[in-house]
Amino acid sequence: MAYQTLYRKYRPKSFKLVYGQDTIVRTLKNVIKNNKLSHAYLFTGPRGTGKTSSAKLFAKAINCLNNQNGDACNECDNCNSFNNNKNPDIIEIDAASNNGVDEIREIKNKISLVPSMSKYKVYIIDEVHMLSIGAFNALLKTLEEPPEYVIFILATTEPQKLPVTVISRCQRFDFKNISKQNMKECLKNIIMGENINISDDALNEIIDNSNGGMRDAIGMLDQAFAFCEKEITLNDIQELSGSISTSEISSFFKNLKLKSYNEIIDMIKNWSNKGKDFFVISQKLINITRNAILYKKNVDIGETRINNLSVFDEYNELNLYLIIDNLTETLNKLQFSYQKELIFEIQMIKLIDQFNVPRETLNKKITEQSKPIIKNDVPRGTLNDNTSVVEKLDQFILKLKEIRINNILKESSRNELKYIDDLWENINDYLVEEKYKKCAGILLQCKPVAASKNGIIITLPAQSLLVEIEKNYDFSKEMIKEILNSKYKIVYITDEYWKSIRPKYVELVKNNELEIKDELQLLSKINKIKSETSVNEFDELIEMEEK
Repeated sequence: MAYQTLYRKYRPKSFKLVYGQDTIVRTLKNVIKNNKLSHAYLFTGPRGTGKTSSAKLFAKAINCLNNQNGDACNECDNCNSFNNNKNPDIIEIDAASNNGVDEIREIKNKISLVPSMSKYKVYIIDEVHMLSIGAFNALLKTLEEPPEYVIFILATTEPQKLPVTVISRCQRFDFKNISKQNMKECLKNIIMGENINISDDALNEIIDNSNGGMRDAIGMLDQAFAFCEKEITLNDIQELSGSISTSEISSFFKNLKLKSYNEIIDMIKNWSNKGKDFFVISQKLINITRNAILYKKNVDIGETRINNLSVFDEYNELNLYLIIDNLTETLNKLQFSYQKELIFEIQMIKLIDQFNVPRETLNKKITEQSKPIIKNDVPRGTLNDNTSVVEKLDQFILKLKEIRINNILKESSRNELKYIDDLWENINDYLVEEKYKKCAGILLQCKPVAASKNGIIITLPAQSLLVEIEKNYDFSKEMIKEILNSKYKIVYITDEYWKSIRPKYVELVKNNELEIKDELQLLSKINKIKSETSVNEFDELIEMEEK
């Protein structure tokens, strides 16, 4: 006989084997005992929490010929036919692949046929949120008034996508994530049944990585069982899951606090080379940071996957909340990115930049953040006479940036900005190109905030990203030209700087006091200074063409 995966082999055959959903199980059994069946049920909740299994058990129990306290006997003809997948009156439909109007109409046509061997004909529609609007409309009337021998059970992980008219016709049961204690109990039963040798640390790691989903936990145990010849260890689970060790977590947080950019980047590269999953890493770091917050508040957190929480003694609570916010944002961005390493790296650099900055001083630094930083490749003392020239160029270029912001805002329009916004997601296509991937990774963190026919103002979430994109200005301009099919003058500024200047410009526009200013005079001064000196530090900072 072909090998059967553990989660299918150990799928519950009775309600008493459903872990972590005691309230729902009790209610369903009472419904059966008291013969208070409804015509339609809606099972919602995260994946792997027992929705489909409970739907099948409910369908089997209501058709059992020898029902035992609301549960199936697993001995009668109806139960045996169900357990062998031969009961024609229990129909399971995958809405992900059968989501059209025609499929629902076929159900409606067959509903009139009475059950062939059972009391009730039960339709289990899995992933019901995948049905089209037309299919939902076709289902509504049947769902509201089916024949007395027909019961619908709808299962979904995303109930918010269902029409309210469908939800209102069903009795709803919300399944919750399964507790660690219940998961451990279930996994230990499987371990004993399969004679699996696994360490406690490895078992706890499986439970942590499954995020309350029993199917994920059993699937990971199955994979580890196939991977390891002898005992399953913590390192085996971390390798299979794409996670990282507790020692690596401690080192990561130490380097984060020390603002050790090089060490953090080296760690990220090392994880990438090992094939680690940055989504899993981000989830683990969020959990550890949560434990650290509770640790600082002297809250009992029970078992934790990092024993040395003292690594967080140097962190204040503001830092920890900042980490949580950053990692949550990182998870969202990783879901839609091809370059996960790049996104994670940029997010960590951004996080370091935000550390140790008191809230009350942020506003004072906004203006400084918008100012281009002079590169320090050459020690300042060696510039000699050119030092004053560099400072003068710095002032001129900052002034030019202010004029361009002024001019773009004066001529800006919502239609132009909408046109750019609609095409902005095409940056994803450039993440796989060696020439543009760095710029594309940064620009995906950016947001166009104003646009005219000739120029765009783009904001960045951190000063470090502003420096990097201006170093690669020519590549970014070239890529944006390809995406938008038009040539624009681009101004990059930080989010905080935009928030500080926007009200002033809005007021000027409102009072019709915003004027177009000529850039040519300032450009000629900048080019003259550059031509008379060897200073070329600002070539990449801002577009210098006169047309």
